[in-house]
Amino acid sequence: MDIGDKSPKGSSQGRQDNAAESSANQDEDLDPSPSQAGYRLSIVKCLVLYPIAILPVCIGLLLAYWFRVRWIKLTCRKCPLVNASYVLVKDIDGKERVEVVRQVVVEKNKNVVGSERDRLLESLREKAVVKYIEHRCMRYFYDDLEKKYLLLRGYDSGVKCSAMHSMALGLKHGDHRERLCLYGPNSINVPVKPYHVLFIEEVLHPFYIFQLLSISLWMYEHYYSYAVCILVLSTISVTTSLLQTRKNMQQLHDMASHSSQVTVCRDNKDPMDVPSESLVPGDILVIPSTGMTMPCDAVLLTGTVIVNEASLTGESCPVTKTALPIGTEAVFVPAKFKHHTLFGGTNVIQTRFYSDSRVLALVITTAFTTARGRMVRSILYPKPLDLKFYADSLKFLGGLGVIAIIGFIYTCALQATTLGPLKTIVRGLDIVTTVVPPALPAALTVGTVYALQRLKKHKIYCISPQRVNLCGKVKLVCFDKTGTLTEDSMSVQGVMDVSDKRFYPLAEDPSQLCRGPLLFAMATCHSLTIINNELVGDPLDVKMFNSTGWSLEEPGEDASRFDVVVPTVVRSPASNGVNMELGIIRQFTFSSELQRMSVLVRNLASSDSKMMDVFTKGAPEKIAELCRPETVPQDFKRTLQALTGDGLRVIAVGHRTMQLAWHKSERIEREDVEHSLTFGGLIAMENTLKPETAPVIQILKNANIRTVMITGDNVLTAVSVARTCEIINPWSHAVLVKVDAGPEHPIPLVSYELLEDVGKHRSGEESVGIPIDLEMQHGNGKKVVKLEMVKRDVQLVIDGPTFKAVRTHYPDLVPKLMVKGAVFARMSPDQKAEVVVDLQKIGYGVCMCGDGANDCGALKAANAGISLSEAEASVASPF
Repeated sequence: MDIGDKSPKGSSQGRQDNAAESSANQDEDLDPSPSQAGYRLSIVKCLVLYPIAILPVCIGLLLAYWFRVRWIKLTCRKCPLVNASYVLVKDIDGKERVEVVRQVVVEKNKNVVGSERDRLLESLREKAVVKYIEHRCMRYFYDDLEKKYLLLRGYDSGVKCSAMHSMALGLKHGDHRERLCLYGPNSINVPVKPYHVLFIEEVLHPFYIFQLLSISLWMYEHYYSYAVCILVLSTISVTTSLLQTRKNMQQLHDMASHSSQVTVCRDNKDPMDVPSESLVPGDILVIPSTGMTMPCDAVLLTGTVIVNEASLTGESCPVTKTALPIGTEAVFVPAKFKHHTLFGGTNVIQTRFYSDSRVLALVITTAFTTARGRMVRSILYPKPLDLKFYADSLKFLGGLGVIAIIGFIYTCALQATTLGPLKTIVRGLDIVTTVVPPALPAALTVGTVYALQRLKKHKIYCISPQRVNLCGKVKLVCFDKTGTLTEDSMSVQGVMDVSDKRFYPLAEDPSQLCRGPLLFAMATCHSLTIINNELVGDPLDVKMFNSTGWSLEEPGEDASRFDVVVPTVVRSPASNGVNMELGIIRQFTFSSELQRMSVLVRNLASSDSKMMDVFTKGAPEKIAELCRPETVPQDFKRTLQALTGDGLRVIAVGHRTMQLAWHKSERIEREDVEHSLTFGGLIAMENTLKPETAPVIQILKNANIRTVMITGDNVLTAVSVARTCEIINPWSHAVLVKVDAGPEHPIPLVSYELLEDVGKHRSGEESVGIPIDLEMQHGNGKKVVKLEMVKRDVQLVIDGPTFKAVRTHYPDLVPKLMVKGAVFARMSPDQKAEVVVDLQKIGYGVCMCGDGANDCGALKAANAGISLSEAEASVASPF
């Protein structure tokens, strides 16, 4: 088997790439080899410490329960990991957790020969009994070579794409049994603790123990009324917290659990039905034509699949997945090959296949290592909340504790001569219960519950009640644009065709265009499909296609008219009784990393079977780079700025003709298609503001809460929307921060550009320097960059590439940009989260509001994340 070196890579994704991006974001806490230390029980230490812990009213056992790591270190001795009974694992957030060493018996299979792609898996197969720990729902096995516990990976790392096609015959039954012992069942089982266990865990919290002791003291002193009131409040607090915790657990369990019968190919025999729990990496899954819910992550080997990824991305439009190209020598990484990967928890709507061939997929990950499993783990093990808030709370309680101890000592010293020892101690403890109020946790819980009820009346639901306390420090709100500030749907405002390097005037009705590259691109360059006689896909593509007046036909299995299957055919309206038919031979689906998509198209009436047309659409700047310079109109930038300045979303089109045989069209690389294009024109679409957007922004401003936009859209389009809803003030100047990079600049140079055409300010005022004088390292010297500006407020606009360059080369400049930044455009999902974190670093309490899709990372990073999506991806968002 041809195996590549392990080289995981990440990439930034956009709206249609959110499943892979969410998967990557949610897996940030996954460490394949965390810091570890081994411990074994020490009989001597146990004989000494356990009696001490038990005798004084089990106080020592309570401390052992609260500080389990400390207790393990006290009662155990450190030893090599191979001999350990307990392993202390340090998380990526720096916290230590105790994991119990377990063993599993591996069913041996003597008939399996050949080396495995994974050294750890191969070494485990040679043993009868292997040791492992479960850390954050993941299995880590002891490796004799590394002398530590390592994560057992699936086929999502270290396998060449070409090797995956050689696995299409399926696993042997013995091999499957071995892997099932090692990987475990393919189930995302979130345990739901019984009520009595939750009650005990809640009551054993230090605050409630202190309350119980305080109530006992008051009862002893006959303060029955006060004691009963505190007892009732505490009971209500515990009950409310218990019911909410149990409800959240049950909801997460119901959402995560999935079991079904699936069809697999094993031993190169006929397909067989098995429970989905028995799937392991390496299994060959048969995707039925009627669709299914994916029980695992799998890479598509044959056929084409239409998938609804709303459960992961929040986007309801179906996505087309194509088979992994044969012969690709690149190492498979799900984020890079997302358009060939079926993610766990997503719904397969329909499949397309050649003749009687089956649609096959190779299982690459199962259980908690799948995209759905990683999402569940991100909920079970969230990143720490605002540590400063809780650190300050602990400091406050610590201060009260010091005062209480001083009061206790003073009272005992003062009354030791007048009262007996018992009464003296009781009086001193009264001081302690007065200084440190036992009703504090109950009062906080009741206040939180009341706040949740008020939110619920406004149809705002919270799955993380502790976040309510953090909302009071929010001083800045970040908004996504599309779907949050603006409507999801778009309308085609017009198209601008090109001839002789000149733009035609904007044509409002694309269906009236002459048959040419621009019209053909609008009719074919999309990922639309027909489901239940309805055209579905990205809303932008649906609007664009419908505006042409063409119709779409999916031949399915009936390919008798063609020498091979044509996935999709588009047909023009009849002209002189003749319809034009274009067959979409190959799709290179949209990638936000590349900011474009392309299709290979053949005119079905053409006698030349090798003549194909390439149509590419995407971000205007990217398309212009791919086109031959002599075909791009000279006023391209000015025309683009005029359209985007009006708040329109602009898409550019490029095209070329090439000679290509049918069988080669399925193997050709994207880079070999998307070059030397001829510029075809511009498509202008409008995305209107939601009616409630402007009033909400104004309410926040009246409360002195700053507002910021973080979007993946075009800079000028984002600025126009920001001005319309007044995220950028009418009296402010929008200044674009740019990076000048090239051979002459070893280190990118930051510059500034006033967006005069977008602003509503008056010109002709006296120029003065704004309060941003930047001294930056450039080459071997320093260059002071000063921006001259009119006497008005300045709000900065930063795009994704500039933000990345500034973080890399000028980290000291980042806080200054955060202070004045109003619009962050062309931002990837990772960069959205980075902006939130950078804003928090300069002292802002940040709220993020998004649609639950590519905003997941930012929603989780914010002090308060508000998801406007009801999809399962928004479960990770507190509100």
